[in-house]
Amino acid sequence: QMSLIRHKVLLPALAVGVLAICGCTSIQLVSNYDETIDKQTQQLQKKLDGYFVSLQNSSDEDLKYKNQQKFYEGALTDLNAMQVRASGIYKNKKTIEQIELARENLAYLVLLHKHCVSGPLSGDQTKEVKENGIDLSMNCEVKHGASADEANRGDMMINRFTLVPIQSLFNQHLGSIMALELAKKRGDQKKDEE
Repeated sequence: QMSLIRHKVLLPALAVGVLAICGCTSIQLVSNYDETIDKQTQQLQKKLDGYFVSLQNSSDEDLKYKNQQKFYEGALTDLNAMQVRASGIYKNKKTIEQIELARENLAYLVLLHKHCVSGPLSGDQTKEVKENGIDLSMNCEVKHGASADEANRGDMMINRFTLVPIQSLFNQHLGSIMALELAKKRGDQKKDEE
C-alpha cells in the first residue's frame, strides 16, 4: 500500500516536471531566417531576370551558347555559394532542396540552349542531371542528361520564344526560396515577441 501511495504522489509530480521542462523548450522544425541566403537569392533572381530580358532583344549572334557560356558559369557559381551557405545552417533541408532544384533547372536550361535534348526528358536523363550536374562545356553528353553525345554545340541558339516562359519559371522558383526565408523571418519575429 505504501508503494501505491508513492506512485500516486510521484506520478503527478513527474508529470508536472515534464510539462515544466517541455514548456521551457522549443522544438525547431526549420532553420532560422538567413539574411545572406535571402540577399543572394534576390541578386540571382535579378541577374537571371536581366539575362532573359536582354536575350529577348539580342541579335542572333548573342543567342548562341558560346556567347552565353560565361553567364551560365556565373549563375552556377552563385548557386554553389548559396548551397554551401545553406548546407552550413542547422535544419535547413527545405532551402537546400530548393537550391538543388534551381541547379537542376539551370542544367535543363543549358541542355535546351545547346539543343542537347530531342524531347521530354526521360527518367534516366533527369537522374543523370541530378547525379552529374550541369555540363557547361560546348558538347552534349548523355552522362549530363543529353539525348545523345554530340560535340561542338557552341553555335546553337536558344529559341527566343522559350525565353519568357523560362524566365517566369526561374522567377517563381527563386521567389519560392525568398518566400521560405521570409516565412522563417516571420517565425523568428514571433519567437521574439513571446
